[in-house]
Amino acid sequence: MYNLQIVRIFLSVILLMGLTSIPITYANDQFIINRSESNHDDRYKYTYDLLQLVIDATKADFGQASLEVSDVIMSRNRILRELQDGQNINVIAEASSLEWNTKLIPIKIPIRKGIQGFRVFIIQKKNVKSLAQITSIMQLTSLKTGSGSQWSTKVAMQQAGFEVIESVQYDSLFNMLSKGRFVTFGRGVNEAYQELKQFNLQYPNLVIDENILLHIPLATYFYVSPNKPHLAQRIEVGLRRIINNGEFEKLFYKRHCDFLIKSKMNQRLIFKIDNPLISEAEMTSIVGKDFLLNPKDDFSILCKKITDNDV
Repeated sequence: MYNLQIVRIFLSVILLMGLTSIPITYANDQFIINRSESNHDDRYKYTYDLLQLVIDATKADFGQASLEVSDVIMSRNRILRELQDGQNINVIAEASSLEWNTKLIPIKIPIRKGIQGFRVFIIQKKNVKSLAQITSIMQLTSLKTGSGSQWSTKVAMQQAGFEVIESVQYDSLFNMLSKGRFVTFGRGVNEAYQELKQFNLQYPNLVIDENILLHIPLATYFYVSPNKPHLAQRIEVGLRRIINNGEFEKLFYKRHCDFLIKSKMNQRLIFKIDNPLISEAEMTSIVGKDFLLNPKDDFSILCKKITDNDV
């Protein structure tokens, strides 16, 4: 009897050793991200590539993963509903909002370094001289401005005293501006130059003002479905990893240096307004203040240094 017990114990130990020596395997993670609102809307290309970089940086400890773009174009409100469920879409890169922070899992690393909060104005050519004469925020807020109905910057501009003319449709805002429904259309430095190029044939009377920069503290975070906490963990681990190893900076400046140089932010008159939906303290809570862009920097020099280091 005693010997039989010894054999059973021995076999149990052997079995346990065998089980623990089996390599750990992972089910493939599936990231499903939103599709752009329009065929003219290239705002998400950078975030798709950034998410792929995150996936590649975490394969060793999280396993393989796929990245898919949803087939359906959705409004922000519908995206929020779909994200809560997590079936048709489970991740998005979007501007911070209190509602999204509550209902989803935010990874509070500002993946655009605040660039979309540096707003230049697309205007009609006939208004170039008028914008050049502006010297105060009161003069600027006296001009009607355009915004998407669900954009977080709309709230900040309304609070600052702007009369905001809204549209649910992204493309229609350019048509409205061209027809004079409003005078200014504030766009992030990372958006304006691409958009003007894309819509130039349709609206040749539009240009980018070269004198004013409106600074609205604004962060783009990755938001993940509350039903997919594993994906949120993987994204945060990956972002921290590529920030520490320098891959984040390389991708960011590769995609944004052209716009940063064109905008000449350090040569513009800068007006800063508060954003009731986010504070700079929150934006920098994980990555520190130096992570955000400084509009007073000369990006022609900074981008040249980064380019030279990559050679």
